[in-house]
Amino acid sequence: MSYATVIEQIKTLPESCLGDVSKYLDFLFYQYAQEDQSLLIESNKEFEAKMQKGFDDMKEGRVTPIREAFTEIESRFA
Repeated sequence: MSYATVIEQIKTLPESCLGDVSKYLDFLFYQYAQEDQSLLIESNKEFEAKMQKGFDDMKEGRVTPIREAFTEIESRFA
């Protein structure tokens, strides 16, 4: 998925989602930068499918508020 495509998809999301989108993109950039993430490399097709599902979920309101998501992550890995 190209940068331009991601930007166009983000423009279609409700404004209330933009803060969470920003944090998610920061996470993706961080994850992408990690050298030890080589085992998680996906094909472009797989990545695009997951990104599209995420955008569709946000548009339809099928999301977990970020605080709840981080609480769940902390409880799993703390």
